[in-house]
Amino acid sequence: MGDSFDISDNRRTVLALKAGDEKAFKAVYMAWCAPLRRYADSILHNETDAREIVQELFVALWMNRRRLDETKSLRNYLLRAVHNNALRECQRRDVRHRQAELLKTELPPESFTSNPEEEHHPSPEEILLPAIARLPRQSRRVVEMNYLEHKKHATIASELSISRRTVETILYKALRRLKGEIKKN
Repeated sequence: MGDSFDISDNRRTVLALKAGDEKAFKAVYMAWCAPLRRYADSILHNETDAREIVQELFVALWMNRRRLDETKSLRNYLLRAVHNNALRECQRRDVRHRQAELLKTELPPESFTSNPEEEHHPSPEEILLPAIARLPRQSRRVVEMNYLEHKKHATIASELSISRRTVETILYKALRRLKGEIKKN
């Protein structure tokens, strides 16, 4: 079996990775991919997100292999990285959920006039849709793709050739702006 690499020796494995040994990387991937996905899924309860986190971890591992420390456990490093990345994804989900709730928010009661003769109160959509139309082009497109087309951040990032983090930042800023416009009305 000349094509296999024994990963039981942590120091040797890390040194091989640092040297760019693709057999060592493949052996680490084959040994740890499935367990790491299961671990990420146990935190996220979403197999697709778990796969993405593990895939991103292995890409980062290869790209940053020269910074690995052969005196530290590669196993512990991989588990800690998956743990931290999964928790960050949970935080991002929470932010996205709050952003979605913000879009669904009814107008605040103080925005209605106290004049009983006034019959028409604009609906949130009547205020929200024109406000979305006034957003800068890229912000408008990201909001529409996320909330109207129900696309995930990663899909939006891919289609617009921007990073996932940029998508999240654009959504955050756009929602703050929209909330301000709703409060004004």
